[in-house]
Amino acid sequence: MPIYPDKSEPFNCAICHRAQPPRWESPQLTARAPLCWHCEQDFGTGPYGDANPDRRVIKQMSALISAIEIDAYRIKIGEGPLYG
Repeated sequence: MPIYPDKSEPFNCAICHRAQPPRWESPQLTARAPLCWHCEQDFGTGPYGDANPDRRVIKQMSALISAIEIDAYRIKIGEGPLYG
């Protein structure tokens, strides 16, 4: 059984900039800084809904990398960044 970290202080998601957490959620689905649960699942690579704390950190890092890649490509082709 995984031991979940304490609930984080309120923060804004680094990708979508929405305030987190918007409401109470279960410990395994709680958003952890710097990303909200939705951006972590949409942009990150790995199985959906994985509750393992170590794999969630890896998924958060891959999600941040994906968002940076998208913004870099948009800047390269002359459009404005979406997430930055």
